[in-house]
Amino acid sequence: MFRPIYTFLLVLPLLSQHAVADAALDHTLPMHQQVSGGYYVQGVFGSGVASDLLVDTGSSYVVLSQPTFARLKRDRAAVFQRTISGATAAGRVMVVKVYSISELALGDGCVLRGVEAVVLPGADRDILGLSALRRLQPFALQFEPPELRLSACPSPKPIAVGDKASAHAAGG
Repeated sequence: MFRPIYTFLLVLPLLSQHAVADAALDHTLPMHQQVSGGYYVQGVFGSGVASDLLVDTGSSYVVLSQPTFARLKRDRAAVFQRTISGATAAGRVMVVKVYSISELALGDGCVLRGVEAVVLPGADRDILGLSALRRLQPFALQFEPPELRLSACPSPKPIAVGDKASAHAAGG
């Protein structure tokens, strides 16, 4: 039985070269491979909670470990949305809470707001799942060199025109 991540990796080479080439994959994140074989990217949640995120296209949601969630909740960067039930990759059915995370920054200049995430009991890593990745589609995984290439990357909030004038007048 294939896990969804394997299915994605098998289908990816079959995609039309034109579909990938025509997409504006203009934001590149370096990935690093762990001994376990998984690929990770660096991200920052909320107001500065840094994390290495496992890139997992088989995960429907961004998944938070308990330590990451505790910091986000303390900083009020995680707001409860609803409760859902679902199955893990191992087939275990669980009831979990879905939270809206204020921000998830991926690399320089790619900031997602209001990302849905779940907290899995016993999770020992944070996972970059489809609740974030689908908002950045199309995207591509490249393995030599290891990179996650994204499109539709929202940038940080621009400075308002009035703020620029104030900063300039103040010498900034």
